[in-house]
Amino acid sequence: MTQPRVYEFNRELKKLRRLENITLWGIIVVALLNQLLTQQNVFPLWAIQLPFLLGLIIHHYIYVPLFLLKSNYFTYFLLLFILLLGIVFSSEAIIDILDEQYGIRWTNLIPYESTMLSNFVVAMLLMGMDVAIRMIFNNIKEKMLAHEADNKLMNYKMEFLQFQISPHFLMNTLNNIHVLVDTDEKKAKEAIVSLSRLLRHMLYESTPESKVSLERQLAVIRAYCDLNLLRYGENVKLNITVPRDIPSVQMPPLIMIVFIENAFKHGIVYGEETHINMNFWVEPDFFHFSISNTVFPDKPKSVKPGGLGIKNVKERLNLLYGDSYKLTIEQTQSEYFVHLQLPL
Repeated sequence: MTQPRVYEFNRELKKLRRLENITLWGIIVVALLNQLLTQQNVFPLWAIQLPFLLGLIIHHYIYVPLFLLKSNYFTYFLLLFILLLGIVFSSEAIIDILDEQYGIRWTNLIPYESTMLSNFVVAMLLMGMDVAIRMIFNNIKEKMLAHEADNKLMNYKMEFLQFQISPHFLMNTLNNIHVLVDTDEKKAKEAIVSLSRLLRHMLYESTPESKVSLERQLAVIRAYCDLNLLRYGENVKLNITVPRDIPSVQMPPLIMIVFIENAFKHGIVYGEETHINMNFWVEPDFFHFSISNTVFPDKPKSVKPGGLGIKNVKERLNLLYGDSYKLTIEQTQSEYFVHLQLPL
């Protein structure tokens, strides 16, 4: 994940924390304003409720994050009980001082005869509200973190799968060039130039998050096909059909190259004529790619059909598109056929 993405996510977490504080203290301010409108003496109101506010600060910023959210329940409830008693006795002491020195009688917030019982219930309700708000926002935070973790996991898996495909593709291309070095120096040089173009594409354009234009992908595919045609010569009859006007669509890199690679790798028998047909077309909301190659039933199979490359490209497609893509692979006695449909 890039630094801008990390910064953006951290900023979202800070916004969530600010919203949590605004929600909590907004409720408290509204409650206080409501009481200011109903109480005649503002000073005793603030004096008596000061222990509640201090207790709420201690509970919200110390008890909940350090004990409750870390599942240290025994310590949390023990300290909460002590805090509630501290709030009640502090409020009771302030009420007695106001009564003795100023002659101010306090009306309970909850209609209980005992001031201590009334304040204890109010303190519990206040802490309960704080826990509810904290749990709601903590649940939202956990979902954000889980979503971010899924994004990171997807990127890591994409990078891993991309890494698996690239060396596999590079190894086969180098094998092709190795054959040309001793047989045709000019063609070998042309192959090296084509390979450099492919490597540039793989190194600088083929990242898990990138998308490449269809026009650019067709150029890369043509370069790869040229490398193989240099090696196999006239044994391969290659036919590529593309739209007259290439649409400006963007797609993940190195998806189709695996199927093309397999067509050359498994569909070639020296001395036999091989046909490889590729078709690219776009219809509303979908991109289509198909490739077919001649099958030789008697050809020895060095690897199992649908090996590592096919498996990895399926995993990439699942990560990128879920169930919205279609991949059809069929084989008859004379032909191997692949059809890929991607949403646009």
